[in-house]
Amino acid sequence: MAALSHEPFTRNSLGVQEDKYIFSAFAAVTWYNAIELVVLCLTTFKHYRGCYFWSLLITSFGLILNCLSYMFFFFYLTVSRYVAVTLGFIAMCCVVTGHSLVLWSRLHLILRSSKTIRIFLWIIIVDAILFQVPSTVLIYIVISSDNRHLRIAFTLTTFVQLIGFCMQESLISFIYIWETIKMLRLRSKHFYVHILIQLLVINVCIILLDLAVISIHFAGYYTFQMMFKLVAYSIKLKLEFCVLGQLIHIIKEPISDHLKSSVCENTTIPCQIVTPAPALTRELTADEPAGAQVCL
Repeated sequence: MAALSHEPFTRNSLGVQEDKYIFSAFAAVTWYNAIELVVLCLTTFKHYRGCYFWSLLITSFGLILNCLSYMFFFFYLTVSRYVAVTLGFIAMCCVVTGHSLVLWSRLHLILRSSKTIRIFLWIIIVDAILFQVPSTVLIYIVISSDNRHLRIAFTLTTFVQLIGFCMQESLISFIYIWETIKMLRLRSKHFYVHILIQLLVINVCIILLDLAVISIHFAGYYTFQMMFKLVAYSIKLKLEFCVLGQLIHIIKEPISDHLKSSVCENTTIPCQIVTPAPALTRELTADEPAGAQVCL
């Protein structure tokens, strides 16, 4: 298969018909998931505002445009490769950074420290500049030159970029799991086990998708990895709806007086931390999607 090579992609990477079928199938799945996410954003949110809504909407549109840029590059050869690459770069920035912002925008549901939340935001911003700028410069050089060393440098740069963003998203997912476990200890045991299992399964699925993308890239199947990465992001965004729904369910679940008094008496945690802050309640009421409790 022509697409299964250790060389970076070119306009001739999809050399045989089977490669084009697989590539098109990945594009179809991504488009389906992305369009569904756009519809869900516009129909289920009570208000069109907030970082979560806009980052989710922009990331979904980014998936659509990213697929379109790959179609222009590989199938519609009359379209300038510079136009296709520019569209792809803008769309990929929306997808990768947008997905991280989707994760970040709900950290306030489980974290009380505004300083920690700001630190994560700066990590996302710095990583976006640190990882995306070098690969962007190299991609324009690569498509303008046949220098094999530049192509290898681009491959290594994109691999480092991929690892960096996966580590960033895995760190946020780990914080979700860790803080959610602490919150669930204040609820009933049945509620604790049921929700914890769901959240663990969802986050494990997200991590497995990241590992699959890294494995495909590491194996040298770069062209397929490009499109499979978009499939993975579209699935992760739909799983994020599940995570959001469960987090909202946890926070709205009443805490028994026995558990609350036990926590206050036997720990150094202030009693007011056990109950969600009024600002948090207002945020949930304003931005909670109507179907947040449904796992999509």
